Amino acid sequence: MTSVSSEVVPQKIRVQIIAKAPLAGFAKTRLIPALGADAAAALAKKMLLNILRNCESMTAVDGVTVKSSLWMSPEPESPHWQCVNIPHNFERYAQQGEDLGERMACAFERGLVDACAVIVVGSDCPEIDASVLHWAASALQAHDACLVPCADGGYALIGLRKFEASVFADIPWSTDRVADLTRQRLAECGMSCAEYKLVHDIDVAEDLAYLPSDWPESTLGA
Repeated sequence: MTSVSSEVVPQKIRVQIIAKAPLAGFAKTRLIPALGADAAAALAKKMLLNILRNCESMTAVDGVTVKSSLWMSPEPESPHWQCVNIPHNFERYAQQGEDLGERMACAFERGLVDACAVIVVGSDCPEIDASVLHWAASALQAHDACLVPCADGGYALIGLRKFEASVFADIPWSTDRVADLTRQRLAECGMSCAEYKLVHDIDVAEDLAYLPSDWPESTLGA
């Protein structure tokens, strides 16, 4: 008699970080008038390392394995990434798509191939720490989606249990309508959504005040 394995394949949640290389004149360009190109890039690197550390600390939530990856612009082979200490266990992918919506859609579609849920997060919101990531992973065990909205009308994190391209199509990115339209799309798809409190991403000089108080750059907020 041939025995049948009863081994249960563990569930997995993927955390996908969408990031630009912290290169002067390429990253955080709207902060250049306040900080200068080099300091804006240095802050971009600091915020990127912060989210990498927080994601690295997430290995499991409620018995579900968590796997993190970095979706990179330019491509992972670019020398512009040599200044960033990326955790060795992070998978690395080149961003694909013409706009942010297409790039996020690609990360979700590929991630959900072998994961029960995917969380996509940017690198410019230090308020997204391990506790928020834990909340998102837990929320996705009871909801189809989760969202961490930003005070500027966008969002800093979105999680999904199934891929729906319409959630990311024809969204006016970098406007105050992003979160509201995303909520609408999720509802149209019949997806339940858990929502976190408002956070602040760091895009312009006024946002610097929302950096951690022990970061010197926080004192430069207008």
